[in-house]
Amino acid sequence: MQSPASSPRHTNGSNGHSTSTISEQDLLRRTSRVLRQLYLREQRWIETRTPSQLSDLTQQGQLPLNEQLHYGEIAFVLLRLKPCAIIDFATEDKQLLNDYVQRVIQPTVGELNALGLLAKKMTKGHQQRRAESNSAWYPREFRLACARIEGQLASPEVPSWTGAYALYDEMWDESRDWARANLLDAKKGSISEDELARGLDYPGSIPKTNEDMQLIVPVSYLGRIK
Repeated sequence: MQSPASSPRHTNGSNGHSTSTISEQDLLRRTSRVLRQLYLREQRWIETRTPSQLSDLTQQGQLPLNEQLHYGEIAFVLLRLKPCAIIDFATEDKQLLNDYVQRVIQPTVGELNALGLLAKKMTKGHQQRRAESNSAWYPREFRLACARIEGQLASPEVPSWTGAYALYDEMWDESRDWARANLLDAKKGSISEDELARGLDYPGSIPKTNEDMQLIVPVSYLGRIK
């Protein structure tokens, strides 16, 4: 049994309302639960698609369904391992994408941002720690945003990014500024592959020649969700 001084929950005698404190480990566990819930939301959403919709999502079976999941990308942005993530599917059916963002991504962003407020209070005063923007430590102050790309934006390998969504951290200058300047500026009509690689943190370098293409080795990230 914990003593009253060490208990994570106590009662405010003046109004009878219960207030609580939370440790860094508790906040980390809560964040992990939200990310697991995101994974389950994605799975449930995919499982409820029609055969025609699944065909569109996989380009008539050319792409595996597990490549349509975004929970890892969102976790990377949250941990500042990458400045930005693009939420999109390899289909022209943007209504399908809009439904996915509304039912899967937006609820998760809301839940994570509630934890971001707790992290802000917890890390208050740790200016030097917060300034280490490229370090993958947590908890840290953050506020994720998921904004639709409205402009007629294209890149050399993608004829249109219009209607896709940019997910970024408004509390991280590099993330916010890059997303707004390169994806969300309606006046910007094109973006280079090198600039995309910088903002989306593609590993290695973009191939420039046929010889470079021959050296590409496909890799996958493995994640375990209990």
